[in-house]
Amino acid sequence: MTGSQAIAAVTAALRRRLEQAAGDELPGTRITTRPLDKARDSQGGNQVNLFLYLTLPNAATRNLDSGPFHPAAPRRPLLALNLHYLISVYGQDEDDAGPYSHRLLGNVMQALHSRPVMTPAEIEAAAAGCDFQCRTQRVSISLQTLSADEMTKLWSAFQTQYRLSVAYEVSVVLLDDYDASSPE
Repeated sequence: MTGSQAIAAVTAALRRRLEQAAGDELPGTRITTRPLDKARDSQGGNQVNLFLYLTLPNAATRNLDSGPFHPAAPRRPLLALNLHYLISVYGQDEDDAGPYSHRLLGNVMQALHSRPVMTPAEIEAAAAGCDFQCRTQRVSISLQTLSADEMTKLWSAFQTQYRLSVAYEVSVVLLDDYDASSPE
């Protein structure tokens, strides 16, 4: 996928997948994309928060060519990224009546594990209105292991209490600023 909208498009596709998974388990569950310190909304109820907390270059594909040669524009490598998300779950009534957050976490993790790849069509469908183009590229979703120390540091950085969370890496997201109409 190309263009500056690629990260937003991948987040939208991931959010859509979480909406489907959480809605199957507990209808009415809200999916948000807020920073950790603002994740829990005042509405209460069941909620899943998808937070993009880290973006890193993908070393294996960072020097891929940006496409066919165009004599009027220099060839530049694509910007290849790995996106790191933290998924936090919040149960209705703070889980007092039942372990809703545990049910949500299990459902979300199962949904991502059973379908660990997002297709270009899935990303395009979730990001209607974005001005980017998909290449024939699939984006992989993989569960990441964060130690208790890493998780504590992450939550502490936002000066908020730890909530039940799991980390995922989404890769490879390719950004390309090539524009054949504007030679440099």
